Amino acid sequence: MKRRFSLRRSGRGAAALLAGAILAGTVPCAAAANGFSNADSVLDMVQVARYESGMFNCDGGVMEIVDYNSDTGWAYAINGQTGRLAAISLSGLANTGVLQTLEGTDIDVKALVEDGSFVYGDMTSVAISPDNSTLAAAIQAAGANDDGRVALFACNDDGSLTFRQAIPVGKQPDMVTFTPDGSKILTANEGEPRDGYGADTTDPAGSVTVIDTATGDGVTVGFDAFDGAAERQALADAGVVLQKDTAPSVDLEPEYIAAGNDTAYVTLQEANAIAVLDLESNTFTGVYSAGFEDYSQVEVDIDKKDEAYAPRTYENLLGVRMPDAIALYTADGTDYLITANEGDAREWGDEDLGTDYLNEDERDFGDGESSPSGAITPENSGLTGKVVFLNSADYDGLEEGVDYLYGGRTFTVYAVESDGLREVFTSGSDFEALTARFLPDYFNASNDNAVVDDRSGKKGPEPESVTVGQVDGRTYAFVALERTGGVMAYDITDPERISFANYINTRDFSATVEGSQQYEDGELDKWVTGGDVAPEGLCFLPADQSPTGRALLLAACEVSGTVGVYELGQDIRAALEDVPAGSWYADAVAYVYEAGLMNGTEEGAFAPGQTLSRAMLAQILYNLEGQPAVGGTAFSDVEEGRWYADAVTWSAGNGLVSGYGDGTFGPNDPVTREQLVLFLYRYAGYKGQDTAQSGAAVLDFADAEEISSWALEAVTWAVDARLLSGKTGNLLDPRGSATRAEVAQILMNFLENNR
Repeated sequence: MKRRFSLRRSGRGAAALLAGAILAGTVPCAAAANGFSNADSVLDMVQVARYESGMFNCDGGVMEIVDYNSDTGWAYAINGQTGRLAAISLSGLANTGVLQTLEGTDIDVKALVEDGSFVYGDMTSVAISPDNSTLAAAIQAAGANDDGRVALFACNDDGSLTFRQAIPVGKQPDMVTFTPDGSKILTANEGEPRDGYGADTTDPAGSVTVIDTATGDGVTVGFDAFDGAAERQALADAGVVLQKDTAPSVDLEPEYIAAGNDTAYVTLQEANAIAVLDLESNTFTGVYSAGFEDYSQVEVDIDKKDEAYAPRTYENLLGVRMPDAIALYTADGTDYLITANEGDAREWGDEDLGTDYLNEDERDFGDGESSPSGAITPENSGLTGKVVFLNSADYDGLEEGVDYLYGGRTFTVYAVESDGLREVFTSGSDFEALTARFLPDYFNASNDNAVVDDRSGKKGPEPESVTVGQVDGRTYAFVALERTGGVMAYDITDPERISFANYINTRDFSATVEGSQQYEDGELDKWVTGGDVAPEGLCFLPADQSPTGRALLLAACEVSGTVGVYELGQDIRAALEDVPAGSWYADAVAYVYEAGLMNGTEEGAFAPGQTLSRAMLAQILYNLEGQPAVGGTAFSDVEEGRWYADAVTWSAGNGLVSGYGDGTFGPNDPVTREQLVLFLYRYAGYKGQDTAQSGAAVLDFADAEEISSWALEAVTWAVDARLLSGKTGNLLDPRGSATRAEVAQILMNFLENNR
C-alpha cells in the first residue's frame, strides 16, 4: 500500500525572505487590502483595483453578477439598481502598489431587448461564451408567470455590445451559463410564487432551459417526472425538502447551474437539493439532498446577544444547507461539485391581499421562548436573543421533533458517482471561527450594519457564491460571504485533503457611506460601511487571461455597488531576475522556492543553469523532511556549522546519501542526473512509497546503456514515474550534470505525484 507524506514548510533563506518583504509591500495603502494569511500561505490575496458604480443600497441588489472577456479586456457586471450592464475596462491593469480605480460605462440592455412581444422586467445574470464572441444576459419578464428571455450580444473590442437575438426561456430565469465547449446555453428558471399563495395565484414551475448555440433552439426541461406519488416520496425520504401537498414540478426552484459538456448540476436552494441534468437527452436523471450540518457535532454560534464568538454544540439541531451557487471541477478523473450553503426562507405574497407566506419561525429566548421542538430552552442553552428557525411543520423531507436552521454556514464538496453524490468535505465551523479570529470586533456582522454578532441567530456569515480556479499549479475554491463580507479561499487540489488557504475582506468597517443611514424608531438601524460590502457574484481569471499576468478574482458587491479586483498567488519569479516568465522551468522554480526546498544562490538570483552540488541535494532532502534535529558530522570534509552540515549528517544517517571510500563526502562535487534520481529513489523508499518499476520505458532512450549499474533501478523508477524525461536526440544523459532548473522540475514532478 502506497503511503502518502505531507510536505512541511521549512525556514527560507535570505532570497526567500527578500521576496516575502517585496510582496508584503505591494499594497501599502491599507492592511485590509491584503489577505489575512498572506504571510503564512502560498496563496497571496491582494486587492489591486476597484470599480465604483456610485450607488449603494442597504438591502443589496446593486452590483450582482460579473463576467470577463479575456479577448477584449472588458468585464461586465449587472447593476440591479439601474437595470443596466456596467462595462468595466481592465486593460492596462497592473499591481502597482496603489489601489487603482477602474472606469466603466453603462449599457442599457432593456432598450436593446424590449419589443412589443416582451415586457422587460429585470436582468439577473450575465455570462461570456468560452470563445469570447458572445455575451448572454438572463432577462426576467415583468409578469411573474411569463416566460423570460436570454439576450445574446456580440462583444466588441471597445466594450460595447451589438444585439443579436432574444430567445424565450422558462419562468424567471435567475442564472445563465455556457457549457465549457460553448455548444449550449443554460438558464436556471426559478419559478418562484411571487404572488404568494391563494385561489387566484399561481406558483410557476421551475425549470432549466437548454439552448443550442448553433441553431438558437431552446428546450425547457421541468421536473414532471418526479410528480408521481412514489417518486415524490423517494425524494422526501432522501432529505429533499418539499412543501406539503405540492408537486415537485411546481415546488422545485432552480437557483444556479454548474455545467459540463454532457451533464449539468443544478441547485434547488429551498428544497436543499442538487438536480442532475443529462444534456444529451435533456432530462433530469436525479435529484439529491445536499445534506445537513449536524450541530450536535459541529459548533455554531446562534447567540446574538453576548457580542462575542461563543460557539457550542446543540443536540437535536441541524442546519439545512440550502445551497446557492455551485461549481464543478475535476481531480484525478473524478468530477466534484462545490456548493455555497447560504440558506433561504420563503417569503411571498401580499399581506393585504391575504396571499402572504413566510416559513420562518422566530423564537426569542430572552422572552422565555424555546425552540420549535422544545429541545432548546433558555435554561439549558443560556440563549437570550432571537433565533430564526425553519417552520418544518409545512414540509416533507424533514424529521419530526428536530429543530432546523437556515443554511449550513459552510461550503461542501461532493464527488459525482454513478448512483448520485458522495459528500467528501464540509467546512464545518471554519467560516465562523476564521472570521472571529481575523475580525473579532465584527464577527457575524450583517451587510447592512457593522454590529458584532448581529447575524448569529440567522444564517451567520451566509456563504453566497463559489468559483474554482488554478493558481500556481494548485486548485482553489473561492467562497464569498454575503454578510460579514470577504472571500474565503481553500486548497481543493486533493479533494481528500482540503485545507484553508487565505481570507481577504476589503470592507472598511470603520467608515460609513454618507447618506446610507436608515433609522427605525429614532435609532440608527442600517447603514453601508466603506469598501466592498456583500460580495454576490465571483469571476475567476486564470493567469494566462489576466491583464496583470497573475490570476485575478473579481467580486461584484451588491450593497456597496462596487467590484473588487484581487490578485492571487505569490509571484516569486518577480524577485528572481534570472527566471524569465514563460521559461520551461519558471513554474517549477516558483514551486520549490515557495515550498522552501530550494533557495536563491544570492539576492535576486536562482541560478537555473548552475550545476547542483551534493551539498545542495542533501539540503533539499533535509528540507523535504522538515529539517529534524541532528548533531555531529560523519565526514572529514563536512565541518560542523556549515550551512549543509546538518543536512548531510541527517541524509547520510538515514541511508539516503553516501560518501566516498576515503571518509569524505565531496559537498561541492556536482550531482549527475542519475545520482539525483538515486537519492530521490532512496528517499521514496525511506517514506514507504511504492518504488516498483517495469523497466521497459527506460530502454526506449538511445543512451540507456550508459546508465550506471548502481543507478539502473532508480533511473528506471524515475522514468516510469515520469520524473525524468529525455533531452534532444532521445537522450537520457544519465551521467550529465543536473542543473538547478532540472532539479526543480524533477522535484515538482516527484511531489505532485505523491501529494
